[in-house]
Amino acid sequence: MEKHKATETRSDAVEREIDSNLKKAFDTLASEPIPDRFANLLDQLKAKGADPTKSSGSSAGDTNE
Repeated sequence: MEKHKATETRSDAVEREIDSNLKKAFDTLASEPIPDRFANLLDQLKAKGADPTKSSGSSAGDTNE
């Protein structure tokens, strides 16, 4: 039973390390500015009256039944 407990503890430590590293990577990425081409696309959507932050509620695979 001790071996199982040690494995769980090691597994928990590995998961915490992975979580920490992912958070660091994505925090760095999230703080970077939006590329100009995406900013331009967002501006075009706004000009057309579309709200790029909201979904239309349907996707290509949806069916209206």
